[in-house]
Amino acid sequence: MPSWKTASLKSLKRKLRIARQLPLADWLVLAEAWWALLGFRLVLRWIRIEAPSAPADSLPDEAGPPPDHLSRAQRTGRLLGLAARGHILPMTCLVRALALRRLLERRGISSRLRIGADWSASGFHAHAWVEVEGRAVGEPADVSDRFAVFEPAILNSRVALPR
Repeated sequence: MPSWKTASLKSLKRKLRIARQLPLADWLVLAEAWWALLGFRLVLRWIRIEAPSAPADSLPDEAGPPPDHLSRAQRTGRLLGLAARGHILPMTCLVRALALRRLLERRGISSRLRIGADWSASGFHAHAWVEVEGRAVGEPADVSDRFAVFEPAILNSRVALPR
């Protein structure tokens, strides 16, 4: 048997072993995440961004979530990551961040969408992620240090579907 088939079979066995250990509640989150990823990927193909509607200083302050919200958000982020890796379509960081934010919102967990950019010797890189209590969910802890975060006014732009 070729080595790539052996590696693929081992990977499939590992995924099935993990899947058998998940409780029903996690399977429901995985299914919701899968559909949210698909929905946001399709929507992002049809939207355009208009000028910002409000200055950054007029945005409402968000109260911090209860302590258990961060651990619930991290678990939801891991489940969304599983759904994204197993999806039939490739998922960008923006699609994953939007879907995660939606899942957290539906569970009553306040979060913030962050979009940042980095210009280095290797070129221009942009990234999107979600933060809860100022901590990145499903990302390395230093993600906000590696990328210059765009101002909230830019992220609060109106979104319009094309005519």
